[in-house]
Amino acid sequence: MTSGRLKEQRNIDLLGDKHERSWLCSSRLLSFSAQSRPCLLSRPILEDFALSEMRLVRGMRDLMGPEQYINDYLIEMAVNVFRLFNYEPLDTPVMELWETLAAKGGEEVESDTFKFADKGGREVGLRFDLTVPLGRLVASNPSLPKPFKRYAIGKVWRYDRPQAGRYREFTQADVDVVGSSSMTADTEVVLVALEFMRRVLGGDYVIRVNNRKVLKGLTEKAGVPDALAYECFRSIDKLDKIGRDGVLEELKNRGVGRKQSNFLMDNITLRGKGSSVLEQFGDLLNGSEVGMRGVEELSAMASNFEESDVSDSVEFDMSLARGLDYYTGPVFEGTFTGEPRVGSIAGGGRYDNLIEKFGGPPTPATGISLGIGRLIDVMLARGLGDKLVPTLDVFLAPITPSMARYAARFQSELVKAGFSCETDLMERNLKKLLEVADSKKARYAVIIGQRDLEKREVSVRDMRTKDTRQVKIDDLVKYIQTSIKR
Repeated sequence: MTSGRLKEQRNIDLLGDKHERSWLCSSRLLSFSAQSRPCLLSRPILEDFALSEMRLVRGMRDLMGPEQYINDYLIEMAVNVFRLFNYEPLDTPVMELWETLAAKGGEEVESDTFKFADKGGREVGLRFDLTVPLGRLVASNPSLPKPFKRYAIGKVWRYDRPQAGRYREFTQADVDVVGSSSMTADTEVVLVALEFMRRVLGGDYVIRVNNRKVLKGLTEKAGVPDALAYECFRSIDKLDKIGRDGVLEELKNRGVGRKQSNFLMDNITLRGKGSSVLEQFGDLLNGSEVGMRGVEELSAMASNFEESDVSDSVEFDMSLARGLDYYTGPVFEGTFTGEPRVGSIAGGGRYDNLIEKFGGPPTPATGISLGIGRLIDVMLARGLGDKLVPTLDVFLAPITPSMARYAARFQSELVKAGFSCETDLMERNLKKLLEVADSKKARYAVIIGQRDLEKREVSVRDMRTKDTRQVKIDDLVKYIQTSIKR
């Protein structure tokens, strides 16, 4: 390792920033700007970088120990709930052609996507959600039976500014219904999210619901030109982040008049639970055909929520816009209302035009996504990490290296019998072996020594009571079975 080459490459930021992204590609460092213009930089190879330089890419995170156990638990719970509602699994590639990703539309696609050219010169990108790959798949397979109800769980990437609770790589768990225009489908995906939240959070959650048609009606009533409607949606979507004054400033910069902006801001604060608040939506939007269609759709959902006894967990909120341009009807956003404040933990909506953008026939669709990463932070703050670390049934402690082969035999027999079992691999002394067994919260430690084996026995130590018993090796599995049941 030499520092010379590192000094030659001071201008290379392996962690990346808002304007530059860098990848190590075998024997060369290939750098891509936000516009994906490849530039080959001189000579450095992986071996040239000292171990201290091997840091995480900015905006990424490692999950280990309690964090990873929580991640696994959340995914397991999500799959269980998805299957209870009879959704089928789907897995799609993490990389898509750029034209596929760009078909979704919206100003954030270009700025937020990890986009680059592959070795063949093709423009590709990492998926920023699980919905676009679904749209591409459905458009390519128009004969899929409808409704097509699928769930998907996987990592996605967005070139956001990293901050607390916001990473550039994160896991989403989605359910979508393709082929149904019924508001019952929208209700169902919200019910899926609510059931998942009930199981993992118990309480302290709410799902806010609105409709893009309601927002379109509001812009009509405000006198905003149609061409600026989606610009307004994007600004309104930032209300929680930048506040009223920030939204007003954005609307001004987008060309929306002061009177129109004030009308929007004075009325998007309308929110509440149950059908009564939707009557106020209707009073406000009376005279707007598209707005009243949106209110009718929300009213149908409200009736379904009341019948499902979840109305207390659903809030109708006129300020909810969701930033993605492909939403065409109801939109949803789930929030954890306790501490810590982590922002949205679920989001989605109806996207009836997306399949057409990929060359498919007109196909209604709706779905919701669960943010696994932010829920990890919630559960860590609640102290649930250690509780999810699995217990170890048996720790095998060979006293000398020559006893390792017997440990291998016992481990095989115990695992086949369904017990979790770990063998010491570090050739430690007995005192240290018992300390390790205790640190791993093992239920039993099986001490394997030469003298005991000559009598065809092992010493089994109960790590809770500290009692030790001699057990015949042929009876070890049976003894563990009987003892753990007690």
